[in-house]
Amino acid sequence: MDGRFYLTVAVIFYMIATLAFAQFCDLRDLFANCSKRDLSNIPQNLPKNITELDLSENVITEIGARTFNRYRKLLHLNIANNKINSLNSDAFSGLSEIKVLTLTGNRLDHTKYPNNVFRPLKNIQELYLNRNMRKPSPFEPFCNDKLCRYSDKAFSWLVNLKVLSIDLCENPEFSDGFLNMKNLQKLAFDYCLVCKLSNKTFSSFTNSNVKVLHLSSCELYKMSESIEAGILNPFSNVTSLDLSNSYFSLKHALKLLFPFRNKKMDVVNFHRVSRGSRTIPENPFKIVITSDMMQYLKTICVKTIIMSYNGIVDVRPNSLFVHDHPECFENIIMSANSFSVEYNIQYMEVLKLSNAVKNLRLFDYSYVPLQFSDMKFILPPNSMIVNNHFPSLYTETKHPTNMTFKLPPKLEIVRFSYVMTGSSLFSLILKNTKALKYLDLSHFAFQEFPDIFMPEGNVLEHVDFSGIDSRLYVDKGVIELMRDVKTILLRDANLDLTFREGKNVFKYFGNNTINIDISYNHLVTLPKTFGVISNLEHLNLSFNSFRHFPMSLASLYNLKIVDLRFNQLLTLNKKVTQWADNVFQKTNLSLLLKGNEFACTCENRDFLKWLTQTKVLLDTNRTYYCHFANGTRTTTRFVVERFHDTFSDCDAIAWLRIGVICIVSSFVIICLSAVIYQFRWRMAYFFYRKLKMNYLIESDDVEFQYDIFVAYASDCCEWLIGSLLPILEEEWKLSVCVKDRDFPVGFIKRQWGKFEIEMAKYEMFEQRKQKRIIVIMKDGTSKEDVPIEFSSIWKDVIMIEWPGDDMNADNVWYALKLQLG
Repeated sequence: MDGRFYLTVAVIFYMIATLAFAQFCDLRDLFANCSKRDLSNIPQNLPKNITELDLSENVITEIGARTFNRYRKLLHLNIANNKINSLNSDAFSGLSEIKVLTLTGNRLDHTKYPNNVFRPLKNIQELYLNRNMRKPSPFEPFCNDKLCRYSDKAFSWLVNLKVLSIDLCENPEFSDGFLNMKNLQKLAFDYCLVCKLSNKTFSSFTNSNVKVLHLSSCELYKMSESIEAGILNPFSNVTSLDLSNSYFSLKHALKLLFPFRNKKMDVVNFHRVSRGSRTIPENPFKIVITSDMMQYLKTICVKTIIMSYNGIVDVRPNSLFVHDHPECFENIIMSANSFSVEYNIQYMEVLKLSNAVKNLRLFDYSYVPLQFSDMKFILPPNSMIVNNHFPSLYTETKHPTNMTFKLPPKLEIVRFSYVMTGSSLFSLILKNTKALKYLDLSHFAFQEFPDIFMPEGNVLEHVDFSGIDSRLYVDKGVIELMRDVKTILLRDANLDLTFREGKNVFKYFGNNTINIDISYNHLVTLPKTFGVISNLEHLNLSFNSFRHFPMSLASLYNLKIVDLRFNQLLTLNKKVTQWADNVFQKTNLSLLLKGNEFACTCENRDFLKWLTQTKVLLDTNRTYYCHFANGTRTTTRFVVERFHDTFSDCDAIAWLRIGVICIVSSFVIICLSAVIYQFRWRMAYFFYRKLKMNYLIESDDVEFQYDIFVAYASDCCEWLIGSLLPILEEEWKLSVCVKDRDFPVGFIKRQWGKFEIEMAKYEMFEQRKQKRIIVIMKDGTSKEDVPIEFSSIWKDVIMIEWPGDDMNADNVWYALKLQLG
């Protein structure tokens, strides 16, 4: 019982320890990731069967004896970028299976390794000990004659090592222990602090089979008038040589190729092996290539040659352009020099070389300051010297020329970027273009952009005309080279000025184009024709002047990246955000908006909320600057987090606007209703007449039922019945219509009856359909009491003043009879 209890307790403690350590390391299958955990010791609670352990970027200072004895299955161990300054002789005990050990970026001394420290590593193939030496400060004395002896006994155990990356101290000495590295294939000296090299420096690597040698960034090398040619003799099997940024000088670097003459090599990298601040008078930075310098390189069958940034100012005949095996060249990089091919003999050598480099795939001749165009000179004040602006009588005037050039048949990449030249081409006909896919002429200082023709076919996929004024080529045939190009770069090409002149570069782009960069062009809009590039995936519009999202993009649904950084956008409207959401569902759209300062206004609140809610991939963690109407600057995330407080007044303003609109609308409706009511009968009559257009009545043919219609007031009924009607009907035999007597029952109350009466009145007053209108004024009624409606028809109105005494009414009856007769 007690035994089982103690066993259970032990298992529980083991599980607790394992779980406690889980917070430090990430365990995935057989890989334990313990990097960036602030560990000061090697953890001992990981599973025993892990095969890969990453302890990089911790604070481990030493590795004690048998520290890794627990992890015998390890194949990869990374302890880079710690503070390790000490290794116990048994530090790697038990790691017999390990293949790769990385100790980069620590504080180890290559001269003080214990003799048996690497002995357990029987199967190791890659060892990285680079970047352990401390680089001296510029003010610290360096480059003394004291030897730096590497721990050769420690390295003698690495018989199966294939890759070694290590630092090279100022005055190195490699002893016999390195002779055992017979399988070494790659040797890289990362921190190269060497000050002096001789034929004996690398003699202990004679038995090795190094194919790749990196001796780069030897910036402290003490340049002398000469250099020993046999320094690299122990590495005669090298096929890839990298001396880049090691300041031997180009003259000496070319001499170091002595062991490789008449051999095949993959790479010779001499990028910036000369530096102006480290030269001596006997070995200057500005150099003229001679045939003597090229005596070794010209014999090598090399695939890639890099000689960029080396101060080459001129090339003598039978030197740089003459090689024994030009058919071996695949990549030639000569950028950042300043030599030209102006002379006929140089030009002929280049033509001959271009015909011979049958396997060339890349040629780069960029960053070449040959000649400034339109140079201006000044003279001292009151000088009698002839003005230098006037051309010499013997100056040859250069006119634009035509040129036909035959490219190497396999050439794929051509780069002439940042070339300043005074020459001018009218047209350039290129042949053998069936392999040419990449053309970079960016920032080429053309006086006149040539028409470029490819009569044998155009398979270009990448064109870069950045930095060239687009007005120089928009009307030329060269623009048609872009029709089927996949990637087009037109940065800083003055496209805004081209558009102002009514010219459109984009109309030549086809559906094959998937990547366009038109940044730095001061654009404020895009033409509608841009929307026809339906397969476009990547678009760079950064560093322009867009205040609104270009709506010509709203028809493009294959876009994956739209770069609108550093424009002047204030918002994206609802249509644009809906478009972006729809495109994201298809392509996982990324929208880059950094550098735009949006508006934090009520009208823009939906967009600000969209920034935090949309699934579209945004940059800068979805946080951008925005400003309020009063000029206050904040971030969109700050505003959205306080959304209701920030925009609480927006709804009040909205309701105020709605209230004002309702009040104004009500006032207008009331006014219109009043007007309609006031003129309702005229309006009704207007429509009545429109509906009765086909029913015309001629007044002469109309027969009326009544001769007289009598309109009267209620206080006149007695006189009407007792005096007027008997005389009119009985004595004068006239047919009289009296509304209270002759209108049908209910006619007055019916709406149609009212309408008929009003229409009759309107006809009477406005159309004057009556024969006579007789007004009888009784009981002292004066003319001033006559209704104003009679004013418009006054000439048709007959006024009769009825006497108050019926005895004197005979004359009045007679006058009335005359008017009715």
